Amino acid sequence: MTSNRMGFNQFLKKVAGQENLNLIIDSNMLIACFDEDHSNYNLVSDFIEKLESCAEVNFFTTVTTKAEYLDYQRRRFLTEGIFSLSSLSGVELIASAKQVIYQMKMRRGKRLADEEKRVGDDEENFNTALNYLQDSELKEIKKSFRARDVQNEIGWLKVCDLFLKKNIAEQEALLDEFCNYLSAHNDFQAHLFKNRNIDWKRATSLSSATGMGYSDALILNMFSETNLDYILTLDYDLIYAVSISAKNKFVVLPDSRLGDFKGTLKKI
Repeated sequence: MTSNRMGFNQFLKKVAGQENLNLIIDSNMLIACFDEDHSNYNLVSDFIEKLESCAEVNFFTTVTTKAEYLDYQRRRFLTEGIFSLSSLSGVELIASAKQVIYQMKMRRGKRLADEEKRVGDDEENFNTALNYLQDSELKEIKKSFRARDVQNEIGWLKVCDLFLKKNIAEQEALLDEFCNYLSAHNDFQAHLFKNRNIDWKRATSLSSATGMGYSDALILNMFSETNLDYILTLDYDLIYAVSISAKNKFVVLPDSRLGDFKGTLKKI
Protein backbone atom coordinates (compact mmCIF):
# COMPACT_ATOMS: atom_id res chain seq x y z
CA MET A 1 0.00 0.00 0.00
CA THR A 2 1.26 3.47 -0.82
CA SER A 3 2.08 5.57 2.23
CA ASN A 4 0.01 8.66 2.93
CA ARG A 5 3.07 10.35 4.43
CA MET A 6 4.70 12.97 2.23
CA GLY A 7 7.99 14.84 2.68
CA PHE A 8 8.27 18.60 2.27
CA ASN A 9 10.06 18.39 -1.08
CA GLN A 10 7.63 15.90 -2.63
CA PHE A 11 4.71 18.02 -1.43
CA LEU A 12 6.15 21.22 -2.94
CA LYS A 13 6.48 19.48 -6.30
CA LYS A 14 2.96 18.05 -6.10
CA VAL A 15 1.18 21.34 -5.32
CA ALA A 16 3.29 23.71 -7.46
CA GLY A 17 1.02 26.01 -9.42
CA GLN A 18 -2.15 25.10 -7.53
CA GLU A 19 -4.67 27.81 -6.75
CA ASN A 20 -6.81 27.94 -3.62
CA LEU A 21 -4.90 25.14 -1.90
CA ASN A 22 -6.57 24.50 1.45
CA LEU A 23 -4.63 22.68 4.16
CA ILE A 24 -4.37 22.35 7.94
CA ILE A 25 -1.23 23.47 9.75
CA ASP A 26 -0.46 22.10 13.22
CA SER A 27 0.65 24.15 16.23
CA ASN A 28 4.22 22.78 16.23
CA MET A 29 4.70 24.06 12.67
CA LEU A 30 3.34 27.48 13.66
CA ILE A 31 5.51 27.60 16.76
CA ALA A 32 8.64 26.75 14.78
CA CYS A 33 7.74 29.28 12.08
CA PHE A 34 7.27 32.19 14.50
CA ASP A 35 9.93 31.49 17.15
CA GLU A 36 13.35 32.32 15.73
CA ASP A 37 15.02 30.49 18.64
CA HIS A 38 13.23 27.25 17.77
CA SER A 39 15.47 24.39 16.62
CA ASN A 40 13.28 23.91 13.52
CA TYR A 41 12.83 27.60 12.68
CA ASN A 42 14.99 27.55 9.53
CA LEU A 43 13.53 24.25 8.33
CA VAL A 44 9.90 25.30 8.73
CA SER A 45 10.16 28.96 7.73
CA ASP A 46 12.05 27.99 4.57
CA PHE A 47 9.38 25.41 3.70
CA ILE A 48 6.52 27.86 4.31
CA GLU A 49 8.25 30.50 2.18
CA LYS A 50 8.72 28.04 -0.70
CA LEU A 51 5.14 26.81 -0.37
CA GLU A 52 3.67 30.31 -0.51
CA SER A 53 5.80 31.17 -3.53
CA CYS A 54 4.76 28.10 -5.56
CA ALA A 55 1.04 27.87 -4.71
CA GLU A 56 -1.90 29.95 -3.58
CA VAL A 57 -2.32 28.64 -0.04
CA ASN A 58 -5.06 28.98 2.56
CA PHE A 59 -3.80 27.81 5.96
CA PHE A 60 -6.48 26.45 8.27
CA THR A 61 -6.19 25.54 11.90
CA THR A 62 -8.40 24.79 14.90
CA VAL A 63 -9.10 26.43 18.23
CA THR A 64 -7.19 23.53 19.82
CA THR A 65 -4.14 24.48 17.78
CA LYS A 66 -4.55 28.13 18.73
CA ALA A 67 -4.66 27.19 22.42
CA GLU A 68 -1.47 25.11 22.08
CA TYR A 69 0.32 27.89 20.21
CA LEU A 70 -0.64 30.66 22.64
CA ASP A 71 0.13 28.49 25.68
CA TYR A 72 3.63 27.88 24.30
CA GLN A 73 4.06 31.65 23.88
CA ARG A 74 2.74 32.25 27.41
CA ARG A 75 5.42 29.94 28.81
CA ARG A 76 8.04 31.55 26.59
CA PHE A 77 7.31 35.15 27.58
CA LEU A 78 6.90 34.36 31.27
CA THR A 79 10.17 32.40 31.37
CA GLU A 80 12.13 35.12 29.60
CA GLY A 81 10.49 37.84 31.70
CA ILE A 82 10.93 36.15 35.07
CA PHE A 83 14.60 35.45 34.39
CA SER A 84 15.13 39.10 33.45
CA LEU A 85 13.56 40.56 36.60
CA SER A 86 16.83 40.94 38.48
CA SER A 87 18.15 43.24 35.74
CA LEU A 88 15.22 45.67 35.91
CA SER A 89 16.05 48.92 37.72
CA GLY A 90 13.87 49.88 40.67
CA VAL A 91 12.37 46.40 40.95
CA GLU A 92 12.78 44.31 44.09
CA LEU A 93 11.92 40.63 44.51
CA ILE A 94 10.50 39.07 47.65
CA ALA A 95 13.01 36.60 49.14
CA SER A 96 10.78 33.58 48.51
CA ALA A 97 10.53 34.49 44.80
CA LYS A 98 14.30 34.95 44.49
CA GLN A 99 14.90 31.50 45.89
CA VAL A 100 12.35 29.72 43.70
CA ILE A 101 13.49 31.54 40.53
CA TYR A 102 17.10 30.52 41.23
CA GLN A 103 16.02 26.89 41.71
CA MET A 104 14.12 26.99 38.43
CA LYS A 105 17.11 28.43 36.57
CA MET A 106 19.26 25.56 37.82
CA ARG A 107 16.60 22.98 36.97
CA ARG A 108 16.12 24.42 33.47
CA GLY A 109 19.89 24.51 32.90
CA LYS A 110 20.21 20.83 33.75
CA ARG A 111 17.34 19.90 31.43
CA LEU A 112 18.92 21.80 28.54
CA ALA A 113 22.34 20.22 29.20
CA ASP A 114 20.79 16.73 29.25
CA GLU A 115 18.91 17.46 26.02
CA GLU A 116 22.07 18.68 24.28
CA LYS A 117 23.80 15.44 25.25
CA ARG A 118 20.84 13.42 23.93
CA VAL A 119 20.66 15.02 20.49
CA GLY A 120 24.38 15.68 19.99
CA ASP A 121 24.84 17.16 16.51
CA ASP A 122 21.21 16.45 15.59
CA GLU A 123 19.98 19.94 16.50
CA GLU A 124 16.79 19.52 14.46
CA ASN A 125 15.48 17.05 17.07
CA PHE A 126 16.26 19.30 20.03
CA ASN A 127 13.12 19.75 22.14
CA THR A 128 12.84 23.54 22.09
CA ALA A 129 9.97 23.45 24.59
CA LEU A 130 12.64 22.73 27.22
CA ASN A 131 13.91 26.30 26.76
CA TYR A 132 10.91 27.46 28.73
CA LEU A 133 9.59 26.65 32.19
CA GLN A 134 6.93 23.99 32.52
CA ASP A 135 3.47 24.98 33.69
CA SER A 136 4.00 23.34 37.10
CA GLU A 137 7.19 25.36 37.55
CA LEU A 138 5.48 28.61 36.61
CA LYS A 139 2.79 27.87 39.18
CA GLU A 140 5.47 27.26 41.80
CA ILE A 141 7.03 30.64 41.01
CA LYS A 142 3.63 32.31 41.00
CA LYS A 143 2.96 31.04 44.53
CA SER A 144 6.20 32.64 45.76
CA PHE A 145 5.04 36.17 44.76
CA ARG A 146 2.53 38.44 46.39
CA ALA A 147 -0.27 39.23 43.95
CA ARG A 148 0.11 43.02 44.22
CA ASP A 149 3.14 45.31 44.28
CA VAL A 150 4.33 46.36 47.73
CA GLN A 151 6.38 49.55 47.36
CA ASN A 152 9.28 48.51 45.05
CA GLU A 153 8.57 44.81 45.49
CA ILE A 154 7.00 43.57 42.26
CA GLY A 155 3.84 41.50 42.46
CA TRP A 156 2.75 38.67 40.17
CA LEU A 157 0.03 40.68 38.48
CA LYS A 158 2.63 43.27 37.47
CA VAL A 159 4.85 40.50 36.09
CA CYS A 160 1.98 39.36 33.87
CA ASP A 161 1.24 42.93 32.82
CA LEU A 162 4.89 43.54 31.86
CA PHE A 163 5.62 40.33 29.99
CA LEU A 164 2.32 38.86 28.82
CA LYS A 165 -0.35 41.46 28.14
CA LYS A 166 1.14 43.04 25.00
CA ASN A 167 3.15 40.04 23.79
CA ILE A 168 0.30 37.52 23.87
CA ALA A 169 -2.06 39.94 22.14
CA GLU A 170 0.53 40.44 19.38
CA GLN A 171 0.98 36.68 18.96
CA GLU A 172 -2.77 36.16 18.71
CA ALA A 173 -3.04 38.90 16.07
CA LEU A 174 -0.14 37.33 14.15
CA LEU A 175 -1.85 33.94 14.21
CA ASP A 176 -5.24 35.36 13.24
CA GLU A 177 -3.66 37.06 10.22
CA PHE A 178 -1.79 33.94 9.11
CA CYS A 179 -4.54 31.31 9.60
CA ASN A 180 -8.22 30.72 9.06
CA TYR A 181 -10.04 28.91 11.87
CA LEU A 182 -12.09 25.88 10.91
CA SER A 183 -15.62 25.92 12.20
CA ALA A 184 -18.48 23.65 11.19
CA HIS A 185 -20.81 26.44 12.30
CA ASN A 186 -19.38 28.94 9.80
CA ASP A 187 -21.68 28.98 6.75
CA PHE A 188 -18.86 30.36 4.60
CA GLN A 189 -16.86 27.19 5.34
CA ALA A 190 -19.68 24.71 4.69
CA HIS A 191 -17.96 23.47 1.50
CA LEU A 192 -14.90 22.45 3.52
CA PHE A 193 -16.79 19.84 5.55
CA LYS A 194 -18.09 16.38 4.74
CA ASN A 195 -20.36 16.56 7.75
CA ARG A 196 -20.96 19.74 9.73
CA ASN A 197 -22.40 17.77 12.63
CA ILE A 198 -19.05 16.69 14.02
CA ASP A 199 -19.04 13.86 16.55
CA TRP A 200 -16.43 15.05 19.06
CA LYS A 201 -16.64 11.80 21.01
CA ARG A 202 -14.84 10.20 18.07
CA ALA A 203 -11.68 11.91 19.35
CA THR A 204 -11.78 9.45 22.25
CA SER A 205 -11.61 6.46 19.91
CA LEU A 206 -8.86 8.14 17.88
CA SER A 207 -6.82 8.71 21.03
CA SER A 208 -7.34 5.15 22.26
CA ALA A 209 -6.46 3.63 18.87
CA THR A 210 -2.81 4.76 18.93
CA GLY A 211 -2.33 6.33 22.36
CA MET A 212 -2.03 9.82 20.91
CA GLY A 213 -2.61 12.88 23.10
CA TYR A 214 -6.18 14.10 23.33
CA SER A 215 -5.39 17.52 21.86
CA ASP A 216 -3.93 15.81 18.80
CA ALA A 217 -6.99 13.56 18.64
CA LEU A 218 -9.26 16.61 18.54
CA ILE A 219 -7.23 18.04 15.66
CA LEU A 220 -7.29 14.73 13.77
CA ASN A 221 -11.03 14.40 14.35
CA MET A 222 -11.62 17.82 12.80
CA PHE A 223 -9.26 17.02 9.90
CA SER A 224 -11.09 13.75 9.22
CA GLU A 225 -14.45 15.53 8.96
CA THR A 226 -13.23 18.02 6.35
CA ASN A 227 -12.66 17.82 2.61
CA LEU A 228 -9.10 19.04 3.13
CA ASP A 229 -6.48 16.55 1.95
CA TYR A 230 -3.33 17.72 3.75
CA ILE A 231 -2.13 18.42 7.27
CA LEU A 232 1.33 19.87 7.98
CA THR A 233 2.93 18.75 11.23
CA LEU A 234 6.16 17.89 13.04
CA ASP A 235 4.39 15.81 15.67
CA TYR A 236 5.30 12.11 15.74
CA ASP A 237 2.02 11.02 17.33
CA LEU A 238 -0.11 12.92 14.83
CA ILE A 239 1.88 11.59 11.87
CA TYR A 240 1.53 8.08 13.25
CA ALA A 241 -2.22 8.46 13.84
CA VAL A 242 -2.95 9.95 10.40
CA SER A 243 -1.11 7.01 8.85
CA ILE A 244 -3.40 4.59 10.67
CA SER A 245 -6.72 6.37 11.17
CA ALA A 246 -6.96 8.71 8.16
CA LYS A 247 -5.55 6.73 5.25
CA ASN A 248 -7.47 8.77 2.70
CA LYS A 249 -5.62 11.92 3.86
CA PHE A 250 -2.01 13.02 3.57
CA VAL A 251 0.28 14.11 6.39
CA VAL A 252 3.19 16.35 5.32
CA LEU A 253 6.41 16.28 7.34
CA PRO A 254 10.15 17.00 6.96
CA ASP A 255 11.90 14.66 4.52
CA SER A 256 14.48 13.77 7.17
CA ARG A 257 11.75 12.26 9.38
CA LEU A 258 10.12 9.99 6.82
CA GLY A 259 12.52 7.22 7.80
CA ASP A 260 11.26 7.28 11.39
CA PHE A 261 8.07 5.55 10.23
CA LYS A 262 9.29 3.08 7.60
CA GLY A 263 9.94 0.30 10.09
CA THR A 264 7.18 0.83 12.63
CA LEU A 265 4.43 1.37 10.07
CA LYS A 266 5.79 -0.86 7.31
CA LYS A 267 2.81 -3.22 7.12
CA ILE A 268 0.05 -0.68 7.86
